[in-house]
Amino acid sequence: MRLQAVLFDLHGVFQHFDNKGAAEGERAARLEPGTLAHYAYDHPSYEEAKVGLMSDEEWAEGVTRRLVADFGERARAAVPPWRADRGRRDTAMISLLQQIRTSVPCGILSNFTDAMRRDLDHHGIRADHAFASADLHVTKPSPLAFRAAAERMGVDPAQLYYFDDQPGFVTGARAAGIPADVFTTPAAVAQRLRRLGVQI
Repeated sequence: MRLQAVLFDLHGVFQHFDNKGAAEGERAARLEPGTLAHYAYDHPSYEEAKVGLMSDEEWAEGVTRRLVADFGERARAAVPPWRADRGRRDTAMISLLQQIRTSVPCGILSNFTDAMRRDLDHHGIRADHAFASADLHVTKPSPLAFRAAAERMGVDPAQLYYFDDQPGFVTGARAAGIPADVFTTPAAVAQRLRRLGVQI
């Protein structure tokens, strides 16, 4: 294949979450472990935020309202630590990304609210293209998400390469005609791209 660009997932590749903020917030508000995840991510509003039907702030405000309605005012204490936790950066992958960009353009595609660019800036993650599902109005693993990203990058899907830590999303990329691999380590990414002619 003639590689024109590389596309990456964000979470599990460049940004990792250990849920320390949620755990801290639950302790502060005297909530059972896992409460925040349930009220935030299991609620239909999270899917709406990920396709741009509401903003990240609107989604978080809804989480707060539901917590307070069920647990009282003490539940508000859970939200600030959870919201402040932006995960940890993968320095090895961020460094590799910059090396790859000297040879081919790179993009990031993530199932994310409209807050994605704030997280990219927070962690110093620089890419030539960045697509949140909230911007595309469709989430992975739909092939439509991958095709939209390729179109906005101006690249033929067959000449793009995608890495994601979720096998199901890799399947979605391949269904869109994009060669793809499951992300494991920075070394494996570098090895694969070198075989495709990328100078790293």
